[in-house]
Amino acid sequence: MTTDQTFSVTRHTLTTKKPFDAFIGELEKRSPVVPPEVFGELADLNLPQDQLKARVEGLIGSSGFVFFLKVRHDQLFSHFGRTHASVQYAIGNPLIAKDVSDKAPAICLYTPFRLAVYESPETHETIVSYDSPASLFGSFGVPEAAEIGAKLEGKLQDLLTRCL
Repeated sequence: MTTDQTFSVTRHTLTTKKPFDAFIGELEKRSPVVPPEVFGELADLNLPQDQLKARVEGLIGSSGFVFFLKVRHDQLFSHFGRTHASVQYAIGNPLIAKDVSDKAPAICLYTPFRLAVYESPETHETIVSYDSPASLFGSFGVPEAAEIGAKLEGKLQDLLTRCL
């Protein structure tokens, strides 16, 4: 059986004169890139829950987030003539993701959520774009999940402001 649901999502876009490389440098200083296999290796250690939690907390940046994935579109696309920089991140916090997916299991569709940073080809400004975690998580109709999404959105806005 298949069901369909249509919902509204708010997309936030921030523009800054800060150069692309300087912006993502600030971003990654506050939210380190931790490849997914690192979390898999931690899980394979079969540590007691409190030790595992401490290890995960040790990977999370000062922003409260970690980047699970970094895709540099421009590395490949430059070979096809692209002249502007772009990167997509999968960003989140695995401990918060666990809590929110306990409230609404299908939220795993949006944890981690995506963040795009790219250079405007026309103005060379750095642009950051992301879909609101509050609207994504709120689409499941679970008030506790929507509340967690709103808190994550506030943390993300704070992170981005600090990187300007």
